[in-house]
Amino acid sequence: MAIAYVTPTEAIEHKGLRLVMVRGAPSPWGLAAKTLFELKGLDFIIAPLELAGRNEEIAAWSGQNSAPVVAWKDEAPINRWQDIILLAERLAPTPALIPADAHQRVLMWGFVNELAGEQGIGWNRRLQGFGRVRNSGKINPVSEALIGKYGYDAELAKAAPARIAGSLAALTAQLKAQQARGVDFLVGDALSAADIYLVTFLNLVIPLAHEHCPMPDAFRAGFTAREPEILAALDPALLAHRDRIFLAHFRSPMEF
Repeated sequence: MAIAYVTPTEAIEHKGLRLVMVRGAPSPWGLAAKTLFELKGLDFIIAPLELAGRNEEIAAWSGQNSAPVVAWKDEAPINRWQDIILLAERLAPTPALIPADAHQRVLMWGFVNELAGEQGIGWNRRLQGFGRVRNSGKINPVSEALIGKYGYDAELAKAAPARIAGSLAALTAQLKAQQARGVDFLVGDALSAADIYLVTFLNLVIPLAHEHCPMPDAFRAGFTAREPEILAALDPALLAHRDRIFLAHFRSPMEF
């Protein structure tokens, strides 16, 4: 079932929990936030952010033209993935998605940063997409609008495959260490935010099958990694873990 979006005005005036997601594109940041709230059993409404649009109401309210944006009651809107995880945990402490053990908690934050943070997998895959557009010599208005928003550095784009491969290798090593001690989650002894973000961000490297994440062909082609360094680092165990967590804990198909 498709998302029943409310208008930006309705979201701004709403008195409870609301989420702004990119409409029509499987943005991993937004899909992870949505899944956190669903796993917590929280009631929330969703307003759309139009990809590369002006989104004037959302921008004026939240202070930035990007998604996800989350707001709870009269608290200021937030958009950082760290703050969204912490808010979800505060509003519904059970089931806990942040490990109680300090060492495992550090690992969770570190691995989510490798996926969702600056110079993480999502950041570098976006940079690679910008590089493909610039190197094609063609003008793509949507991509140019996004480049204007997020910036582009050709040297960083060249380094992106190696950084992504390193992140994937670290995630795989952690997963295999967990499996060696009989645990089927990325950190700790139970499902955590790290597992949720792994599912949504691997969509930018090897997308889920169409029946689980339908998307326009152009998105699927752009999200599918071709670089030898990245492909060599994509261990089957990591993809199998992604698929298992998705089937057990996500809505299928993904909604955006």
